[in-house]
Formats: sequence, C-alpha cells, structure tokens
Amino acid sequence: MPFVSERNMEFKYSLSMLFSNMGYAVKIFLWILICLLITVAIGAAIVLPVWDAISAVTDVSTHINALEECIKSVWDGTNSMRAAFTQGMSEVQHIFADLGSNAGIATGLAFIGVFLYAFYCFLFGLSYYALADIINNIMASNLKFGFASNLALNFKKCVKYSLCRLVIALPIDLIFFMIMACIIFGLFRFIGLFVLPIALVVGVVICSLRATLFAGWLPRLLFHPEERVFTAFTRSLTYVKSNVSGLFKSYAITFSFVYLFSTTFAIPTGGLMSIVLPSLYYFILRAIELIGYYKTKGYSFYTDATTVINTVEFGYRAEQQDKDGENFDESIENAVEVENNDGDTAQESVADVESVYTDTDEESATQGIDEVSPANNQDGNLDE
Repeated sequence: MPFVSERNMEFKYSLSMLFSNMGYAVKIFLWILICLLITVAIGAAIVLPVWDAISAVTDVSTHINALEECIKSVWDGTNSMRAAFTQGMSEVQHIFADLGSNAGIATGLAFIGVFLYAFYCFLFGLSYYALADIINNIMASNLKFGFASNLALNFKKCVKYSLCRLVIALPIDLIFFMIMACIIFGLFRFIGLFVLPIALVVGVVICSLRATLFAGWLPRLLFHPEERVFTAFTRSLTYVKSNVSGLFKSYAITFSFVYLFSTTFAIPTGGLMSIVLPSLYYFILRAIELIGYYKTKGYSFYTDATTVINTVEFGYRAEQQDKDGENFDESIENAVEVENNDGDTAQESVADVESVYTDTDEESATQGIDEVSPANNQDGNLDE
C-alpha cells in the first residue's frame, strides 16, 4: 500500500484509473454521440425555418460558403494554416456583422443557441452522477458496474444533479464565451495570431477555476445522499478550500493536454478527435473530483485490482489544519471575552472605590458637623 506525495496526485492517479478502465471511455463516447444526435435533430427542426428567413435578408450564406472553402483549402493543402485562419476570422466577423444588422434575427439565434447548448449540457450531465458513482465503487472496493444500469438505477438523482448544475454552470459558461469572444475578436485586429496563446492561457485558467468550484459537489452527494443537492454544493466548498491548489493544478494540466491533443490531431483525424477526446477527459475529471475528496478525508483507494493508494497522512494533516484553525478562532474569542470581562471587572472596581471614597467623605463631613455643633452650643451658653 504505497503512500503518494501530494504533488499532482489527482491527475496522476486519475490517468492511471483511465488506463485501467478504458471500457468506460467507450461508453461515454457512445453517450456523447447519442446526446449530439438528439440535440442536432432538435436544433435542425428549430434552425432550418429560421435559416430561410436569414438567407432572404442577409448575405450570411455567402460568408458561410466562403468559410467552408477556406477549411477545404487547408485540408487539400492549397492554403497555409495562418492564411486560412486570417481569412476564416474575417468571414466570421462578416457573419456577425450581417446578423447584427437585423436585431430580431440576432436575438432569435442567440436564444436558440443558448437553448440548444443548455439542452445538450443537461443531456450529457445525466452521466455525471452515474459515472462518479461507478468510479467511487472502483476506488472504494474495486467493483465495476455497468454504465447504462447505473444510469437507470440512479436516474432520479442524475436528473436532479444535472438540472442543479446547469443552473449554476450555464451563467458561468455564457460569461466565459463572452470573455473569449472579446479576447479573440478584440485583439485579433491588433496582434493577429498572437492572440491564440493569450486565449489559451485565459481559457485554461477559467476552465480550471470552474472545474475546481464544482470539484467537491459529486463526492459530497455520494457520501451524503440524505442532503439536498444545493446543500451538498455549499458544504462541499469546505473540502475544495482545503485542497484548492492540488485540484486547480490537476485541472490546469488536464485542460492543457486537451488543448494540445485537440489542436494536434484534429485535422489528421478529420475532426474525430474533437468527439473522442471528451470521452477520455470527462472520465479524468470525475476521477480527479473523487481522488481529491479521498485525499482530503484521508481515505485509501484502488487504482486497479492490485494497487491501493494510501492518503492517510495528507488527510490527517488537513484535519489537523482545520482543527488548528478552529482552535485559533476559539482562542481569539476567549481572549476577547477575557478582555471584556477584565474591562467589566475594572469598571466595577472603579465604581466600588468611588463608592467607598464617597461614603468616607460623607462620614467625615457628618463628623465635622457634629463636632462643630457642640462648640456652637458652648458659645451660646457663654453668651447667656
């Protein structure tokens, strides 16, 4: 039972689990195809009537045909990547300019695009809970369950989680798309192709932060099924906070490799890598979430049938840090209470001293009056 160092253990062992369970990547790939086919069918039924209206009032179809020819020229080898990218960006800008000239059509297309994206995210999100439950069983006891059977067995939980995640993730994704569009189209006219490294860094950072935010949600639901979905999300942030560095680094490495492989093999595979690659890294993302949770709690887990990883030391230190933080807060509160009590005691002491001095002065004054009175009486007798 080897003990592993903290550095990037989430990415390292999630990759090991992927290679040991490659069959699930094939099932995820089939689920992606099903979700894409359903979304494309619904999108075609909605977009085709709208497309006829767009073609009648704008030149969008002309620019789209030019964009297709630009892509074909790269595939045929008659055009360079740089020239094709510059020409393609120009055609895309013309498309947005034509659509922006008609506010009604642009608004309708925007709503259609958001609806189709949200629908696809919901469909594919149904697999998140089922896949996480499968990985959790592998890590806990090296038991493997079928993807379809787990999805059917936990279908209600899958629907709840997918809907709740969509409520939070959709606004974040829309903001992300707006930021990337502003970076690409805003800086391209000034620095040209140098905008790509900037967009890459910004994209990786935002995607890693987004994944880190949701990293503890599914593990919390799996280990605390009695909690409501949003309650589990808020309480999962405690575990994410204690391991935010390890999670962020693992997600950044994952998304960097995704970008590298997708850009390297997209053209040689005819775009097939864009469909195959998600089936691999979605398994890695779910594994990173659970490995991070196991690491924080100090649980041991299987990566394959013969390898068990021990994270007790890290879990103990994380727990001690939390306890030290709680003890530090309690000591501060106690110190404040002591200071308040000392202040109250000092005020009471001052009040007691003042009351003693006041009583002493009153007694002295009374005695003085009593001593003067007999003298006055004697003086009066002498006069008589």
